[in-house]
Amino acid sequence: MKPAAQLFRAIFLIFLLSLTAFAQTLPFFTEQQYKYLVGEISGDAAYEHLRFTTQFHKPGGGAEGLMSIAKYVEAKAKEYGLQDVKLIKQADTDPAWNARRAELWIVEPDIQLLASLVQTQLHLADHSRSADVTAEIVDVGAGLTEKDYVSKDVKGKIVLAWGNTGAVMNEAVWKRGALGIIYHPDPHAIDYPTNSVSHPDQVRWIRVPLESSDGKPGTFAFGLSHRQGIALQSLLANSKTPIKVHAVVEADLNPNDKWQVMVEGFIRGEISDQDVMLTSHMQEEKFSANDDGSGVGSTLEIARAMTKLIREGKLPKPKRNLRFWWTTEISSERQYFADNPTEVSKILCNINQDMVGANQAQDIMRVQNITRLPFSRWHWLNDVTEAVIDFVVRSNTQQLSELQAGMPANPYPKPILSRLGSRHRYNAAMVPYHNNTDHMTFTEAPIGKPGITFTNWPDNYIHTSDDDLWNIDRTQLQRNAFGVAAIGFTVANADEKSLPMIANELYGRAMVRLGEDFKVASTLLSTAAPSNRVEAYKKALNQIQEASKREDLAIDALTQITKAARPLMSELRDGLKRTADGYLLNLRSRYLVLFNESSPGSLPLSAKETDLSGLTPQLIAGPKDFLTKRNQVKGVPKLHALMAFEILNFVDGKRNGLEIYNAVSAEALRAGETYYGLVTPEMVGGYLQNLEGAGLIKLQKK
Repeated sequence: MKPAAQLFRAIFLIFLLSLTAFAQTLPFFTEQQYKYLVGEISGDAAYEHLRFTTQFHKPGGGAEGLMSIAKYVEAKAKEYGLQDVKLIKQADTDPAWNARRAELWIVEPDIQLLASLVQTQLHLADHSRSADVTAEIVDVGAGLTEKDYVSKDVKGKIVLAWGNTGAVMNEAVWKRGALGIIYHPDPHAIDYPTNSVSHPDQVRWIRVPLESSDGKPGTFAFGLSHRQGIALQSLLANSKTPIKVHAVVEADLNPNDKWQVMVEGFIRGEISDQDVMLTSHMQEEKFSANDDGSGVGSTLEIARAMTKLIREGKLPKPKRNLRFWWTTEISSERQYFADNPTEVSKILCNINQDMVGANQAQDIMRVQNITRLPFSRWHWLNDVTEAVIDFVVRSNTQQLSELQAGMPANPYPKPILSRLGSRHRYNAAMVPYHNNTDHMTFTEAPIGKPGITFTNWPDNYIHTSDDDLWNIDRTQLQRNAFGVAAIGFTVANADEKSLPMIANELYGRAMVRLGEDFKVASTLLSTAAPSNRVEAYKKALNQIQEASKREDLAIDALTQITKAARPLMSELRDGLKRTADGYLLNLRSRYLVLFNESSPGSLPLSAKETDLSGLTPQLIAGPKDFLTKRNQVKGVPKLHALMAFEILNFVDGKRNGLEIYNAVSAEALRAGETYYGLVTPEMVGGYLQNLEGAGLIKLQKK
């Protein structure tokens, strides 16, 4: 038997065995290694870090609270034995701002304290400037449009408004001469994320602009809870005399001090150009226990536990570097890559933690989501991640049949429970890719590395005074820390020995994914009107073809484990191709049944598709250029931001515009219209033009 065939047979046997052993062992670890890892990682220890981080207001660059957290992380990383630990102070765009004092008192006709920095930092909007004024309050409703100010004189007064503070600053302060703003949440909103009625005592994290587009300085804003806002509105409406307040703000604003910060540390392996990056971010509002104190604490606990287990010989030294970054969210990574562009070539993948401690009993909406990769960065990291998450979910969820099968019920088959945490089940799910946290800085062009994130969502407490310690479950912290550690170590230690297990996960899960893509394709065909049958058939075929290309990317990446994977890769690719070809044949048969005619021999391109086929976009900007030019790209109406993100990601100098459209369209259809919207050739063409206009790509014409 040929070596490749032997490997393929080994994979098949592993697959069969895994069906009977599911939820009993984690395939990438020996039982002894698993027990050491699950026993050492502590959600209680991760939680203790939050006692420190929740003391500080730590918005973006220049915040003293942020530097306090960075120094704490640096000290702990060194204490835990990480190598080459350093605190990296980076350039930033916003000036340093730190509040010293803020009070808002009603002084006429009665005396009442409305807001104070002593109560909570969130009562004062970030970037508020120093002031000491006594003025009348005027209720302007939302404060966003001309009609909100009809018959209302706000000059020299303070407005009460529930609209966006930046827009209210423009309308009330810069246009009409108001002194400042008292913000309260929209009193009419009952749905997430502005469900003030459900959480009436939350104080939200708000900010005001530093200056207008023409250079006028901002003033200040105080934030109230929903309950406070309604009470103040009622007081204003029923008072026979003007209500006056005394507002005092003392804040330092240093336009010449612009910085942000990150901390780095390593568990060194033998391979130095395939780093497995573990990230979380330090900056956020006061409290921010879950977002993202939980990620910071969990990443520190992973560093402590794994360093200890490796030092004691209970886990082997990883083949690749485990590289830890605690960052200023998103901007740290972008600045780092701009400052150190050659470091990109040393990175294999990223695993990010942003909101990993949610007490799921506090809100039934909460789910610990873990993203899959975008199609442009498809990789076997997906399959390792899903294998670990499946294991943790099944091991921490009890089923009746498991009791009947004699599985232990204490309370789950293989429970991961912290000493002081809950005994809740692990409500977690793999979801299609999303952005808005640190992993996107790895997946996005021009970096182009696979990155995933653990992010619980939805969350009714994010960016409010409710994101405090009571909001955290140590058990969920422990499960997520274990999951990230298991994924990270499996990838970092992948070698020829673990290749069959990783390939097994890839192959089995790819088969399932192809089946799901076939369901999308067959639904397109089955629901098509006769007049639209050819276009539906074209999209259905494309769905399967793009699914095959997607899975090929993950197979190609197996060479990162070992060059000896090449024969096995050929076997995997052949097996998946046979399945995909079968689905394509089935679609042709389905077309005949549905429309009583043979499938069309040719699938004509639209005029726009023809135009796209004649364009080959090429990336011409690097990380430093992207720092400024990224924000100059104009959007395209109705094009989902994540699909715009993917259009750029698919630009590789090889795919033409039509191939990019085909890939992004299939990705959008796979997730569904509610997730990614719809993608048309016109949208793709328009966005490529906008990318060229911003100087990020060049459109090569045939």
